[in-house]
Amino acid sequence: MVEPLEARIDPHSGNPAMRHYDVSPGHPPYESRARFLGEISGSWRSIGQQVGQQAGDLVRWVADVWWAEHVSKYGRQDTMNALSLYEAQVAALDPGLIEFMEGVAEGAGEQLDQSPFAGDISHYQKVLNTNIFDAWSYRHPTATPWADTEPGDMGCSSFATVGDGPNAAAETIATHNRHCPFNPKCYQLAYVGRPEGGNAYWTITPGGAGAGCQIVNDKGVSLILNAGGNLHREMNGDAFGVPWFLLFLTVAAQADSAAEAIDMITRGTPAYRAQTKRNSLLRTGTWNFLVSDRTECAVIETSCDRYAIRRPGDLGEIGNYLVMTNHCTCDHSFNADNERTDLPMTRFGDAASNPGSARRFEILMQDLARHHGRLDSGLAQQLMCGHHQYDETGTRLESPDGAAGFQFGGDVTCPHRGEYPHAPEGGSADAKVVVSRQSGVEANWTLGRPCEWVGPWDQVLFGKEFAG
Repeated sequence: MVEPLEARIDPHSGNPAMRHYDVSPGHPPYESRARFLGEISGSWRSIGQQVGQQAGDLVRWVADVWWAEHVSKYGRQDTMNALSLYEAQVAALDPGLIEFMEGVAEGAGEQLDQSPFAGDISHYQKVLNTNIFDAWSYRHPTATPWADTEPGDMGCSSFATVGDGPNAAAETIATHNRHCPFNPKCYQLAYVGRPEGGNAYWTITPGGAGAGCQIVNDKGVSLILNAGGNLHREMNGDAFGVPWFLLFLTVAAQADSAAEAIDMITRGTPAYRAQTKRNSLLRTGTWNFLVSDRTECAVIETSCDRYAIRRPGDLGEIGNYLVMTNHCTCDHSFNADNERTDLPMTRFGDAASNPGSARRFEILMQDLARHHGRLDSGLAQQLMCGHHQYDETGTRLESPDGAAGFQFGGDVTCPHRGEYPHAPEGGSADAKVVVSRQSGVEANWTLGRPCEWVGPWDQVLFGKEFAG
């Protein structure tokens, strides 16, 4: 039986500030909201084809920017070699992901034919290059070049609250702000996918990328990704592993619980282990994962071949909730053979090496403690718009009237990057608040910085009882 879906897209809402956001020369301005494709079902190839057909222009704009960037920074031949190495890992995890990318390339073919790089590489290679972007650009696994591989303000802010302890009702709330350069990540689409034999899922993502930084399935399993420890190069923490853009699709389609998702992110699938002869998943670098379902939540701090798991209470949480930003906190790690070791994940980047991440972490920790027992979807949306900070005594600090605001310094939940007042370079490329109840899943999202959004957030409901 196919569960019902209801989309609530208010035609009067949107982000009017998108017209100020940076785009590449010759590229169109961003739409005021992510393009909602509705419900897409079928095989992975079919889902990819439908994405490409409905959003071929978005696929092209993203592919053009990231291919040009990779060739400029790392050279064409090294990037082509990298595509093959990442592709092998993707195929070992789930051959359906290759079919998904082939489908996107086929569906977006007419648009990709118009690309200035149409004769340089195949359409499929363009889509594959899109899906390795964060890995090849931000967790570059070769010794050189390192210049300009990691913007100083790269990061994200997120939290998950479970049950009627932290929340006003018996539900799970999972949130994420994606802090990054806008160009081209604001060429975004959103949809609900129903892969054959798998769980239905919702995601918002740049055109052609498998998933964005949050995906949630109809079992209530939410996956969130943030950049992790910033000492990855010093610790040899990067590799040609499975890019998370695609990993999220497989985990969302297959995992029926947070525990199953954690196992797939750390150990991979049985088929992957059999094919690669590894005992754990080879990831692409230092990434933090926030995983939740209707009963539990956990943060997985990772490098390419190490990980540790953080639970509520480990850092002074007063209830069943977690905050995640961009540094590591665990005093141990598990190695590639899933053996616990004394090497702490903090060696890959802690609060001292990333003080901006530490400040954003403390802001959300204070927010959740102050609102404990009262959190709901609306309040969570307000918190993701936050420009406030706290001082050493816990006093909340607001920007004075007429000032540019703390958001232009970057260390807030909703940062603004670039010159005042429009800050066109970056900040939150999107914001998400996902609510999981026994009755189904509610996904709410914005395109661009949530503080600039006007009207109700875009919303989709899918699950057991969302009929009519």
